[in-house]
Amino acid sequence: MPRFGGIVAHLIVGSKHEPYLSAALESIADVCDHAVVNDNSGADQSENCELILRSRLARSGRLTLVRTSFVDFATARNACIEATPARFHSGWALFVDADEVHGEELPAMASLLPSLPDHVEAVDGYSRHFVGSFSWWMAIERRQCFFRLRRRPRWHGRIHERLAPLGDRVVLPAVWFHYGHVVMPQAEAEKSRLYASLGQKGIAPGAAQVSGATPASVWSRLLKDANRFTGEHPSPAAGTIERLTGERKHIFADVDALAQRQNLHDRLRNCIRQVNYSRLLAWRGAQARLRWGWPDCHAPAAAAPPARETLRVSNAGA
Repeated sequence: MPRFGGIVAHLIVGSKHEPYLSAALESIADVCDHAVVNDNSGADQSENCELILRSRLARSGRLTLVRTSFVDFATARNACIEATPARFHSGWALFVDADEVHGEELPAMASLLPSLPDHVEAVDGYSRHFVGSFSWWMAIERRQCFFRLRRRPRWHGRIHERLAPLGDRVVLPAVWFHYGHVVMPQAEAEKSRLYASLGQKGIAPGAAQVSGATPASVWSRLLKDANRFTGEHPSPAAGTIERLTGERKHIFADVDALAQRQNLHDRLRNCIRQVNYSRLLAWRGAQARLRWGWPDCHAPAAAAPPARETLRVSNAGA
């Protein structure tokens, strides 16, 4: 039986190519006892599916692949809950997207789960959002990471979905990497179009705007809020970052030029925001060390490998 009910990752992918999928799966492989991946592309085979089945989680027999057709994001995520093997129903789910890559903060978070009080239902951290390239980030936002499965919660909402019921939450000063805005300009425009079709406010780009998308047309506003990134990216993303940096050097050069157009007011505002993020994380860190024993460094001892399990593939209606 997995420790304290185990950790099961829930992840959804669609028909579009996910350039960070392999890195995302590798970054969680040492923390999760199992993963449930919902391929809601509606296709029997897809490029993403091939990447999933080549992942270390799949090759070690710790992955359940579900195939559905996309309706909305809540339905897609609920399919992951429904497909979670019964032996993990008393455990924790790891909420992760295909364009998120974790680093040393994830095992540090997971190591605290067995000691949390019974009334704690979820553990949050923070996601650093990159925009246009790997050199610029625009925000660090609180984000749900782990949640208990024992009450069989459900996701609600077509986009920006929320989980309920959900009791008390713990917030840790853990920061991981979100590359959802480091895509081709056309993919950024297509995402805006999809979200608009699901009810998000705003004007959906037309077909001509999607096909003719440029860094300026999709990221000019976001890059006014960007700070240059001077740290290190997580090691599971290294290969992907090296490859995409070479393939998209002209796009990244345009992104640099756009970000450097910030005026003095923009730069001052962004500097203040960066200081405020640092202060928030420092305060969360002090609180987490006192209440939960959060380590000063994110390098806990490696956990024992989970028992080998069987890869299962099922087909379900969303």
